[in-house]
Amino acid sequence: MTEQPKVAVLIGCYNHENFIIPCLESVLSQTYSKVDIYIADDDSSDKTRDVIRNYIQKKGLRLHIIFNKENKGISDNYNSLIEKALKDSEVEYIIPFAGDDMMREDKIERQVRALQAQPEVQLCYSNMIWFDSCTGKKIINHFNFIFKPTLSIDEIISDAIIPTPTLCIRRKALEIVRYNNALKYINDYLLSVELGILGNGVIYIDETLVFYRKHGSSIMDTKTFSEERRLAARIIIEKYGYIQAANRFSRTALYDEILESIYKKEITIFLKKIIFIFPYFFSSKKWFFRFLKLFFLINRTFITKKQKC
Repeated sequence: MTEQPKVAVLIGCYNHENFIIPCLESVLSQTYSKVDIYIADDDSSDKTRDVIRNYIQKKGLRLHIIFNKENKGISDNYNSLIEKALKDSEVEYIIPFAGDDMMREDKIERQVRALQAQPEVQLCYSNMIWFDSCTGKKIINHFNFIFKPTLSIDEIISDAIIPTPTLCIRRKALEIVRYNNALKYINDYLLSVELGILGNGVIYIDETLVFYRKHGSSIMDTKTFSEERRLAARIIIEKYGYIQAANRFSRTALYDEILESIYKKEITIFLKKIIFIFPYFFSSKKWFFRFLKLFFLINRTFITKKQKC
């Protein structure tokens, strides 16, 4: 019987005291047995570290733990986990994961099997379920009857197709590529693009293997990323070409600026920008989803009261 290849799950944490245990339990309950867990807490200001320590002690677990003495940021936090995992020569696959998300019990098994079947490909991704952190109820499948996955590198670049919480990566790819710390928030997007370009394409599994938590305290909710999108596009063009696809992605910076005007309730700026960007909402399915998100955000910001957890 062939021995299972070892998989390293890299869990990045920041203020996840209420979520880290369900995350860990979803990893520990995997049908795939040969898994090492690495956790890096990025100087949380809540009780995340105490929760991790107490859980490990209670369960008698042996995990690889990094408690940063100061906040390093998302890129450096995950890069430190990658460096630590790569020191183990037995690790063949790496799964970066967030401390507030959860895996389906067969995620690792399904993705390892898919990568073993196509040894020339370095990256595998899947569908995922978005769920509300307050209610626990499902919001939507990431890919659905309108928004479809792709194996096209051009579409992966232009529409940021890959849901990065679902990644499973072959070791040798991460010996070459890392998270780019010039990008504070969309470093995972650039990583997935580079892995797709350098790794002979991607594999997609048409199953919801991850449960992605959507909550108001998420870093991704209240920040805008316009400059980072433009920077990521420039990096892609300078390193790999794909000029048209990268420029289409850069255009999403305009959308971020519209979101910012809504958050700040700057009506005049919003109206000026929406007139310019409106035709793009019907240029692709991803842009149409952005239009729907914008509609609901306007409704939540100006019409309905915010829900409290």
